[in-house]
Amino acid sequence: MLFLQRTTDLVFGLSTEQKEQDMNMISDAKSGSLKAKKEKGNRFTDTNTIPWTSFFLNGVDYKLLDFAGERCTLLVKVEKGTKLAIHQHLKPVELYLMSGSFGYEDAESGTADMIYAGGYLYEPPGTVHEPTSPDGFVGVAVIHGHVVGFDAQGKEVRIGPEDYYRRAKENNAVAHLGIEDDTELLARASAL
Repeated sequence: MLFLQRTTDLVFGLSTEQKEQDMNMISDAKSGSLKAKKEKGNRFTDTNTIPWTSFFLNGVDYKLLDFAGERCTLLVKVEKGTKLAIHQHLKPVELYLMSGSFGYEDAESGTADMIYAGGYLYEPPGTVHEPTSPDGFVGVAVIHGHVVGFDAQGKEVRIGPEDYYRRAKENNAVAHLGIEDDTELLARASAL
C-alpha cells in the first residue's frame, strides 16, 4: 500500500483519467502480468548516423534527438572558448555534460559556477546568463520552451524547439524521429 501511495503522489497533478490509467498500469505490474514489449513510439537511435546541424551561433553544433513541439532534446557540441550572448530561458533547461566544461558568472555576486564532464545543470524558468565553455563540451540538453536574446542591432530574438527542428530538417537530420506530419507539433510549439 505504501508503494501505491507514493506512486499516487508522483502522479499528482495529472488528469483523473491519466491517474486511473497510471494506477491500472501499476496494478498490472504488482500482479506480475506486466510483460516487456516495444511500445509504439519507442526509438532506438544510433546518433552516429545523425549529421551535426550548425546552431544559430558559430562554434555550436547539435543533433536533434527528440522533438515534442514545446520541448526538444539535443546532443550539443561546443568548441573550446565559445561564449554565448546573454539570453533568458522562459522555461526550464537541463544540461548533462559528457565531456568538457560549461558555466557562467553571476553579475551581482561575481561568483562563477562551472560544471565539468559528468556534471548536471538545471536552469529554472527566468534564468538569465551569458555562458562560456573554456574547454568546449559535448552534452545532452533538454530544452523546454523559448530562449530570448538580442541580435547585433538590439532586436529581440526568440529561439525555441521548433527552430531547432526546422534547422535540423533543412539539414536532413530528422528522419530518425519518424515524424510523418509535423504540422501539429510546429503549431503547438509556435503557440508558446
